Amino acid sequence: MADIADIQELARELFLMNVANGVIDLNDETVSNKDYLFSVLKQELDLRAKRKADQLYKGSGLPKKVFDESRITAGLRWQLEELKKTDFHSTRQNVVIVGDCATGKTSLAVQLARDAIRSGASAVYTTEEGLVAAARQQKGHWNKMLKSDLIVLDELFYIKPSDENMQLLYKAVMFLNEARSIIFVTNRPLSEWESMGVDRHTAATFRQRIMSEAQLIHLG
Repeated sequence: MADIADIQELARELFLMNVANGVIDLNDETVSNKDYLFSVLKQELDLRAKRKADQLYKGSGLPKKVFDESRITAGLRWQLEELKKTDFHSTRQNVVIVGDCATGKTSLAVQLARDAIRSGASAVYTTEEGLVAAARQQKGHWNKMLKSDLIVLDELFYIKPSDENMQLLYKAVMFLNEARSIIFVTNRPLSEWESMGVDRHTAATFRQRIMSEAQLIHLG
């Protein structure tokens, strides 16, 4: 009759390392053989998914912020619940979060990104300044964004960019957005975006293209 050590050795050969290393308890014999085997394999997959999510979160650069949901409206609560269902790994869905300072914009973006990571998507956090610098260098952080499913772009138009940076921001966002989702975080009302560059046409086109397929969230 096989014992625990025999089962763990077979699990090691099958690369079921949570079983092999004793993380999953193999002594629960109160259920049927089929239910027991299903439970063991399900625990193995759940632990792998959690470990993968932990690794993705660690590499995302997301700030350690927690969004306070206690004062949000019922409408926003419904919108956030629907966004949680979005498969950012295979679906493009932009989100624009607008609000004054200290309204929880960044922490909400972080929460949405965490939910996406738990569902198996990869995410990267950056600021407008960081994105422009990465786009200019075309290495390091830029390569990380190319490999991600979701980008959190914080501090958009926090200060008015130079005309050169506005052009670079436009090109970088349009390129990245072809194959991945972006959460834009800004304290600038949409009506002010057009005035963010000397070339008002570029700024206006930027707003139109982003908002054509984005969900808008107002915090205030």
